[in-house]
Amino acid sequence: MDDKNEELKKEMSAILNEKLPMPEVTSLIDEGFKIKNPKRRTAVMIALYKKAVSGDLSAIKELRSIVSGNTPEKDAKAVKIIEDI
Repeated sequence: MDDKNEELKKEMSAILNEKLPMPEVTSLIDEGFKIKNPKRRTAVMIALYKKAVSGDLSAIKELRSIVSGNTPEKDAKAVKIIEDI
């Protein structure tokens, strides 16, 4: 990974680890979510969950990969090309 990507990764990680603002916490609690240590990553995961529940296939796949610990590359099956001449 180049330096710019590494820097962006660090910045995004820092943003996601910030405390979630109280109005957002209140909104999520009002929706029925139990939140113990609200960070911005909590809101992102809840948004992903909501998309998955609505039937968004890419969100479902992303949640599955997060929960299982597999990356899409690990989940992908090899393609075997057979010459049919």
